[in-house]
Amino acid sequence: MRRRAFLASALIAASTLTAGCSSLGPQTERTDPVVETDDNPRDRGKYLKFGAGDDGDLATVGVDPTSGPLPRPLAVSISHTDDTELRSLTQRFVAPDGDGSPPKLSLRGPFEGGHEPHPSVSLFRDDTATVFEVHRFGELADETAFINLAVTEWPDSARRLVVDSTVELVKTGAFEHTHVLDGELAFDFFAGTDAGDGTAGTPGSSG
Repeated sequence: MRRRAFLASALIAASTLTAGCSSLGPQTERTDPVVETDDNPRDRGKYLKFGAGDDGDLATVGVDPTSGPLPRPLAVSISHTDDTELRSLTQRFVAPDGDGSPPKLSLRGPFEGGHEPHPSVSLFRDDTATVFEVHRFGELADETAFINLAVTEWPDSARRLVVDSTVELVKTGAFEHTHVLDGELAFDFFAGTDAGDGTAGTPGSSG
């Protein structure tokens, strides 16, 4: 799988005008991913692995709250097989044990790469969730996507983060086949001051 970073800047790259194009070919929905965690117990990253039978892993969607007793940076990654392209991504971020307000997020860094079409993204609040959408991956559709988000405000009483991810992936060729991948990751956090050693919080069970 080819790898290339995708970093979106807050609001500058935001767009709510275009949605991912729908495929005219067959469509398969996959809602039963395997959840894996980072091998290093000091890391919090979790991964939704969507299989494709004998063909191996179809795609992997990862979320990694990278530091602090509460989530601050959030590293999102999407890898997929070489014969597929990313069409769209929707992620809902919820703090279910908080006061009902969602965590506030921003996108970090500029787009990498100078070729068109550029990705099209939006970030907005929907009731108790903050929603991040990539409507079009553009030049990065056939790459592994890396997205850096920052939690700019976290509900005071919340110690749990749930991330629901929906990815639309298209198998290319003479006839397109669309895969809609949906799964959820959950993270538990400790209250207190970050000790700076990566052990202040550990992930809880997913789902």
